[in-house]
Amino acid sequence: MSSIELKTKVYKELESAEDYLLEEILGLIAVESKSDEVIKIPEHFKEALDKSIAQMESGNTLSNVEVEKSIEGWLYK
Repeated sequence: MSSIELKTKVYKELESAEDYLLEEILGLIAVESKSDEVIKIPEHFKEALDKSIAQMESGNTLSNVEVEKSIEGWLYK
């Protein structure tokens, strides 16, 4: 499909799109238009990520089943 055909099809769909879908499309366009930007991660996020990686490497993790059981315990106390 050519670029012109794709644009025509998109325009046609946009005319009848609900607001929530238009907002999602605008969000996607915003993300894609900034795809070449360098994202700076705040230092406290880096520290938390490093801590998480260290926990994983040391085997200090829980399986999904264990987490679900723990949550059930909290919910039904």
